Amino acid sequence: MTTTDSTTAVDPNLPQIVSREEWEAARVSLLEREKQMTRARDALSAERRRLPMVEITGAYTLTGPDGPASLRELLGRTASCSWRT
Repeated sequence: MTTTDSTTAVDPNLPQIVSREEWEAARVSLLEREKQMTRARDALSAERRRLPMVEITGAYTLTGPDGPASLRELLGRTASCSWRT
């Protein structure tokens, strides 16, 4: 890659060339935004886990490599969890 000066890349698809100090400031700023996004995603995941549950009373039969099986046979009697998307 060649440049026209110390801060402008000839290839417009590449980021600007900056000093180490400017790069460090941009990296720290991006890192803080990434941490905020992680905290927001973690909070949303926790909210999803706190959703109320619904008892499944129907007889659902699934077919797998060992043939048909009910949800109870596959998952047991106690709390099983699935997400509807």
